[in-house]
Amino acid sequence: MNGMVHFATGYLAGRALGYREHRFETLLVAVAAYSPDFDMPLRRISPLFAHGIWTHTIVGVVAMSLVLSVVARVVLKWVKPPPAIGFWRLWGLALLGGMTHLVLDAFTFYYSEGDATHHMYFWPIWNFPWHINTIFPGTSFTVRVWVEVIYSIFVASFILIYQWGYRRQNPFCMFDPRRWFSSDTISK
Repeated sequence: MNGMVHFATGYLAGRALGYREHRFETLLVAVAAYSPDFDMPLRRISPLFAHGIWTHTIVGVVAMSLVLSVVARVVLKWVKPPPAIGFWRLWGLALLGGMTHLVLDAFTFYYSEGDATHHMYFWPIWNFPWHINTIFPGTSFTVRVWVEVIYSIFVASFILIYQWGYRRQNPFCMFDPRRWFSSDTISK
């Protein structure tokens, strides 16, 4: 799946927990949902960070969630002392976002032996690459494309038509720190 779909899925996961569109928690889950793909810019620094290897494992998501939680805690102390959200809640939200990334990446396609090291979610315990055609042998690339297209249309429609158009809930409000800690945590 592409980065926007990962981010939007994290946004929807935060909303499903009952947080409004402008809350910090929603932004954190959305950023965490995209965070395993931070390995793409890191590969310029070191070849150890090739895309889909370390950051696309459960161990990698747990580690990135911890780092993201520490960063979020520092940002929260800077924006609103004392921190309005506890560290373990931050970690749980970041972990949720990271896990949505792994679920969506299971719909990627195993092309060749070069993909054998990508998306091994249970590494180092189990060296199985989780791709749609390794989970469901015989699945064609066309099926993979249709899954991504249909899911992307659903996510975009739900956010743009239902939440933004019908309920007047602007997803861009999550980037405005002035409303992150308002008392309305539950959706209308």
